[in-house]
Amino acid sequence: MTKDEEGPLKFQGYMPYPPKEGIDDWGLNAVEQASRDAGSTLTGWMRNHVEHFRRILVEHNAWRREDHDYYTLLRFLRARNYIYDKAVKMWLDTIEWRKEYDVDNILENFVFHEREQFLMAYPQGYHKTDKLGRPIYIQLLGKIDIGTLKQITTEERMIKFHIQEYERCGKVIMPICSKLQGRQIDQTFGIMDVKGVGMSHLSGEVKRLMSTLTKYDQDNYPEMLGRICIINAPFVFKAIWGLVKPLLNPRTLSKIQICQTNYQKDLLEWVAPENLPEWLGGTSKGTLLDDCGPWSDPEVLRRMEGSLPVACKALKRMATLSGMGEVVLQLEDGEGYHSPRSEASFVSISSSTAPSEPLLSHAGSGAWVPGSGPARSSLSAAEEAGVGDATPGEASSSVQQHGSMLTIAAINAHKQSSLLERLSSLEGLYGQQMQRLKGYMPANATARLQGRLAPPRTSGGGVLQRLEVLEEGMELLLRAQELSWQADEAKKRDRCCRGCVIC
Repeated sequence: MTKDEEGPLKFQGYMPYPPKEGIDDWGLNAVEQASRDAGSTLTGWMRNHVEHFRRILVEHNAWRREDHDYYTLLRFLRARNYIYDKAVKMWLDTIEWRKEYDVDNILENFVFHEREQFLMAYPQGYHKTDKLGRPIYIQLLGKIDIGTLKQITTEERMIKFHIQEYERCGKVIMPICSKLQGRQIDQTFGIMDVKGVGMSHLSGEVKRLMSTLTKYDQDNYPEMLGRICIINAPFVFKAIWGLVKPLLNPRTLSKIQICQTNYQKDLLEWVAPENLPEWLGGTSKGTLLDDCGPWSDPEVLRRMEGSLPVACKALKRMATLSGMGEVVLQLEDGEGYHSPRSEASFVSISSSTAPSEPLLSHAGSGAWVPGSGPARSSLSAAEEAGVGDATPGEASSSVQQHGSMLTIAAINAHKQSSLLERLSSLEGLYGQQMQRLKGYMPANATARLQGRLAPPRTSGGGVLQRLEVLEEGMELLLRAQELSWQADEAKKRDRCCRGCVIC
């Protein structure tokens, strides 16, 4: 029996909030509009689709009422244009993927002790909500340091942390935001700062990791992005965006905003000043390490303990395992919920919380870091500092502080070495591309830029000059590449019969 023969279907699963009436931002086409029952609302039509999809999943033994609500099913349907076969395949693939990574238990079982060090090398995180009540997710792509990330943790643990954050968003952050708004919140507002993004950020390792994470996101957490604002876009990024933009569908494009140079004006259209960090033009003093938002507010959590027990339990379990922060919420069993907040900033060199276990291992930097050798190194340093007669608690605090200082010194040393290596690599690549496109470069451009690279490269001023030269050279290369493409297209047209649809 077809859906039309069966008549309107009522959703038989859990629907936390009524669907929003009217046409949403999906942009339904004429065929989908025509499939509605006469006189029914669009919301009723969608309900028919979601219930039909649910029944198919039940037949595959792939639906659980307690985990798969109306809006979860709707996101997968939308991701596949309401085509059941494709949506079912996507859903079943996700079920297998979740089993492989034990995703259902990742909130409770995975502890990312190296969180703060990781966020210093790849700044990202949630920070309050936008004017629509959606959680704000901020990334600073230009500050990614792949070399330091490799010292701090493994790729496997990075991926698990990424997955855990998505699970926390879906099972903890969004339910709390929804409760406060009194309606379904299942999308985020993103801010992506691409300041400083250049060719070094397009290395093989970075691209491979980003491709892996992006694939996991698209395949397993569809339709969770409501809007993203890209700020501080350099010339290179805008040039690449100009090539990619025609390939995207209108609905995807409507979610992406390349902000003007004065990006604060664009951001404040979506985010209230008190919810936007100071370093982005707002008045919020929190940082990306602080995890600011109602999901970390003890008073909000106390009020919601009875209505959102699953979210509160997940938060409490994560904090109990990680031991981060101070107890801010007492639950019935007395274990309490620990907020992951910290006074440290992602640009700070200190932290108010210290990990209980060594985080880094020796990675060829030439410096001792926690986890690379006997603990005696830290104890000796503590004794030399006059901690020998201190109480055990004071000595432990001094040892941890010393360990943090050594960790930071190792990271800074590696960053400096990594920067010089990347500069040399980029200069070599730049020279090759200059030769390849020399026929399209301005007269004497190659000699002039190479002359500016001639001074000694050991001082800080030399490094800054090299970066400025590379930035100028990149703009010239992009223009030369565009001229090269235009010349190639002209040659193709000259060789063509001029009677085909291509010309």
